[in-house]
Amino acid sequence: MSWTIVIPGQPISGNHSSKIGRGFRRGGIAYPKIIKTDEAAAYQQAAALIVRTAKPSGWVWDGGQVVVEYRFWLTRDADCTNLIKVVEDAVFPAIGVDDKYALPRAMSKEIVKVNPRVEVTIG
Repeated sequence: MSWTIVIPGQPISGNHSSKIGRGFRRGGIAYPKIIKTDEAAAYQQAAALIVRTAKPSGWVWDGGQVVVEYRFWLTRDADCTNLIKVVEDAVFPAIGVDDKYALPRAMSKEIVKVNPRVEVTIG
C-alpha cells in the first residue's frame, strides 16, 4: 500500500538546519554541540503533524526498506539531497520507522512563484 501526503512550504536545506549550540567543557577543552535551528524544528514539527494525521490506518511498516518518493515545488532552488534529509527527519519518526530503512528518490523539482510544497509518496 502506498500513500501520498503534501507538506506545504519550502523545506529548510540541511545546510541551514543546524547551528552550533552550547556544548560542554572537559579538561579545559570546549566541545560544541550541534543543534537544530528554530526554523528547521518548526518545519519538522508541522510536517510530522501532517504525516501523522494523513497516515492511513491500514498502513503498517513490515520491518523492511521503505521507498519514499519526493516531488518538490520550490520558490528558490536548492539541493534535493539536503532537502530530503530535513523532510525525512520529520516523516520517519511520525510513521514509526527508523530512517536508515529509507530508500529516498527525488522524482522532480520545479521552481514556482507561489505554493511551494513537497509531495511525499510512501510505499
